[in-house]
Amino acid sequence: MTDTSPATDTDAAVDPHDTAGPPLVGDTNSFPSYAELSRTLVEPGGLLTLSTLTWSGHPYASIAPYSTLDSGAPLICVSSLAEHTQNLRRDPRSSVLVEAPADPGVDPLSLARVTILGSFIPYEPTGEEVDAHLELHPYARHYVGFPDFSWWRFDAANLRYVGGFGVMGWGTGEEYLESSADPVLPHAGPMIEHLNADHSDACLSIVRNLGGVTTAVDATVSAVDRYGMTLDARDAERSYLATVRVAFAEPLTRPDQVRAASIELVRRATP
Repeated sequence: MTDTSPATDTDAAVDPHDTAGPPLVGDTNSFPSYAELSRTLVEPGGLLTLSTLTWSGHPYASIAPYSTLDSGAPLICVSSLAEHTQNLRRDPRSSVLVEAPADPGVDPLSLARVTILGSFIPYEPTGEEVDAHLELHPYARHYVGFPDFSWWRFDAANLRYVGGFGVMGWGTGEEYLESSADPVLPHAGPMIEHLNADHSDACLSIVRNLGGVTTAVDATVSAVDRYGMTLDARDAERSYLATVRVAFAEPLTRPDQVRAASIELVRRATP
């Protein structure tokens, strides 16, 4: 498949937290890759923004409900009457945009999104794949059997992940297919709230003794994933000193393992 990443950004391994803000310290090699973050965002299915090419070569944006195959490839069922379907039959090159849901009052530019470049290919899903799609989109039962509707699978060539301000980078389609969704990240919100509300002293010990930010007087957890925890360290004036990354002893496979892994971090951080 044609390489669609820009020639000016060939290093897909650039650290996603390497920004112009506070320094990044700790286990900096333990962050999930762009491909893993993208796979985690796409995996649940939902609604994507689909960009196809018109007869004049202009991009045409539309939306489509999608599910995901076991490979992580998005799957759509669209009508031949739709403009995007006519465009795909003429030129399969396309891109999809998947965004994290935005809550009221939250800056949408601070939320994760991924644009994946590739091609939509006609596809014959198995009965199980159709059932999975209909479970996610039950209203599709009214039209998936119509003769003018057809199934298409999206084959990724490259992706651009944006996790918020200063967190962005490219990944390849091969990396996406080889990755797996993070089992912890989608469930991290309540965990982060609990850690910050009830275990602020433990968070500060982790930042000081594992992250080496000994001048910190306040620490809050900003992210938890299967590989570790990210914390923000602040001084007495509440100014950011550093972003601290600490890795778990081993990758987690279930959200309920976070508690034990966090306790182990606290044990390591306790003098």
